[in-house]
Amino acid sequence: MNSTKQNALNADASLGDILNQLGNLIQRMKTHWKPLVIYPLLFGLVGLLAGLFLHTDKKKAEFIIAAEEEGPSGMDGLMAQFGLDVGGSNPGGVFEGESLVHLFQIRSMIERTLLTTIDFNGKKTVLASLIWGDLKQSQKERFSEVSFKTDRSQQNAITDSALYLTYRHVNQNVLMVSRPDKKQSFVTVSCSHQDPDVAMALSQTLIETVTDFYIETVTKKARYNLDVLRKEVDSVQKILNQNLRSNASMSDLNLNPMMQSARIGQNRTMIDLQISISLYGELIKNLKLAEIGLRKQTPLIQIIETPHYPLENVGFRWWHYVLGGVGAGFALAMYMIYFGWRKEQALSKQE
Repeated sequence: MNSTKQNALNADASLGDILNQLGNLIQRMKTHWKPLVIYPLLFGLVGLLAGLFLHTDKKKAEFIIAAEEEGPSGMDGLMAQFGLDVGGSNPGGVFEGESLVHLFQIRSMIERTLLTTIDFNGKKTVLASLIWGDLKQSQKERFSEVSFKTDRSQQNAITDSALYLTYRHVNQNVLMVSRPDKKQSFVTVSCSHQDPDVAMALSQTLIETVTDFYIETVTKKARYNLDVLRKEVDSVQKILNQNLRSNASMSDLNLNPMMQSARIGQNRTMIDLQISISLYGELIKNLKLAEIGLRKQTPLIQIIETPHYPLENVGFRWWHYVLGGVGAGFALAMYMIYFGWRKEQALSKQE
């Protein structure tokens, strides 16, 4: 019965009652001011110690790139009706949508990037060796002889394991790839590291690696067709030159114009020459179309914006931990004061 009355009283509490309760709480805070000072100071000191050891003062190198996602133009469709194909800028849609974002994060691309030699502080250095030292595993004895090579076949099993750990660290803690607006083709690629030069080098090298991967895979068929056409053009050109010499030699002969059988060889060389000229012209036309198709497929990823020094700071600084500790200490002190005040109210009501 008492609990029912209390609930009804709480439900019908007026604004004056609420202000009265708040006034009592503030008065109690003035009386018990020590926890409000001591707890924030203690927790702030703990936050300072934690911040000195756990702070992640990193620099972020952020690139904004754009990928072409165009469909076939009207001219391409018109040329296709006549059997002429100059290719597209993104055949098969390999780099469309989220597939481009995922491409930057797959293991083969990151590991190929890590095994790239860069010019760092005037020295040729494998990129993986600059990041491997950030891992705790690098201090273990079993990884003491890790030596990264640009040719992966020259690495031993321990170095391959170290490379995998470095890839996982980069993918989870260093690299961030996103597509902020789904309606646009802009992709943000950023790397965070304590050393701004490492963050910049990793971002640039990864973008170059992905771009090179496109050139060597998506345009593989177009480059193969172009190489075949070039070989055929060279072969037909040699035959054409031979036919030109043969026709000239037959024309130099002093033949009796009344003897038609003597002109069979000359006519044959003339026919071979005309066939060679026609075939050579068709091959040259197809060669030019193949070159146009290859050029259309090559410019896929373009850098829209590059970072500049000084790079943006990311991660928690030491003073973030101090503020968090002070806030946690103040919240704990307020909870203890409120809990004690409610407990006293409950005891007084029971009396």
